[in-house]
Amino acid sequence: MTYIVTENCINCKFQDCVAVCPVDCFYEGENFLVIHPDECIDCGVCEPECPADAIKPDTETGLDEWLAINTKYAEIWPNITEIGDVPADAEEWNGKSDKAALLITGQEPTAPNATKPTYDPGEKPEFEGAEIYEVDGAQLSVGKREGQETIRLDPRPSLESDGTEHDGLRIQSEKQSG
Repeated sequence: MTYIVTENCINCKFQDCVAVCPVDCFYEGENFLVIHPDECIDCGVCEPECPADAIKPDTETGLDEWLAINTKYAEIWPNITEIGDVPADAEEWNGKSDKAALLITGQEPTAPNATKPTYDPGEKPEFEGAEIYEVDGAQLSVGKREGQETIRLDPRPSLESDGTEHDGLRIQSEKQSG
């Protein structure tokens, strides 16, 4: 068994637990503390000291994610051995739920694995001198000049506008007579 820091520490970070830890197994992130599970001696003195009730034994159900978070960031974040700066609004955050998304890890998010979509041009309409495809509302014209392939992108024709704007877009509206 080991003790771990859970969600309620996010944006609270009171650090009373750090002052009583006999083995200095706390590590500090920007808005959260973690316990290094391999360094914790399971003494439990930190648990009652936490004003946010954020320290739990890893034997409680449903804490696998928090054990993984503690394990990972204890290897990355700096070790702390005494109480440091507590956020000014810590009491306001104490007891609030659904704070997991607010955890600041200090790591850059991973690059997206998405790739550009491949568009199927579908049927090619017959136009003079060029093949025309429509992609995302724009017409793509492919023509050939002396062995070179030329691609031209033309937007759809716009609607007449009387100057009405909505969310930064000019739209057509019915004009009301006086």
